[in-house]
Amino acid sequence: MAPLIMIGAALLPALVLLVYFVTSDRFPEPKRAILGTFFLGLATALPILAIVLPLGAAIEPLIADPFALAAARAFLLAAIPEEAFKLAVLLLYCRRHKAFDEPMDGLVYGVAASLGFAALENLLYVIGGGDGWLGIALIRALSAVPGHAMLGAIMGFYVARAHFEPQRAGQLIAAALLVPIALHGFYDFGLIASTLTGNAAWVLLGLAMLMVELVFALRLHRRLRRDQATLPSAA
Repeated sequence: MAPLIMIGAALLPALVLLVYFVTSDRFPEPKRAILGTFFLGLATALPILAIVLPLGAAIEPLIADPFALAAARAFLLAAIPEEAFKLAVLLLYCRRHKAFDEPMDGLVYGVAASLGFAALENLLYVIGGGDGWLGIALIRALSAVPGHAMLGAIMGFYVARAHFEPQRAGQLIAAALLVPIALHGFYDFGLIASTLTGNAAWVLLGLAMLMVELVFALRLHRRLRRDQATLPSAA
């Protein structure tokens, strides 16, 4: 029973957030497309690990400065590969789906892809937490998991704009990658720097980035819901 409770605690935050964003869409996406996106997001963990593990082993021994090491871990080993592979899911699968026919779709698919990855990542953290697994599950349910969801929403918003504004597609796809990388990277940097330097004040940077992600993503979500409200029900 205990392992099942642990697994449930690890997966529940991602599933709750996924249900919220999917059901908030006035014109819901096909369940198969949502599940396909979720599991593709989960599957990105494999190529990410294949890149990150050898890269980390190669570069970390060369970095002595704790801030440089925090930056390498936050950006090179986390934000850049994770956001790049999520973007690949949106561009190569979601954007080509026939159901991708209005701006909210990009945001919902972005959340689904991000939460697929977040669900697996959270499961690994919780299972590896030993006796402190419950505290880890609670902290990550309020930080890392919603952070991934918000980054996915932001990325999906820009991908949708690129889809429906082809004349600006290049710069919008660039924003879809670079904005989440920046937010994700500085969030991780604050947390990692606090650990490596022993200065807990750096956690404030991580918390500030999390708040920026939440406010930014939820404002985009409200904006798209308002736009949907002006459309006929048969849209």
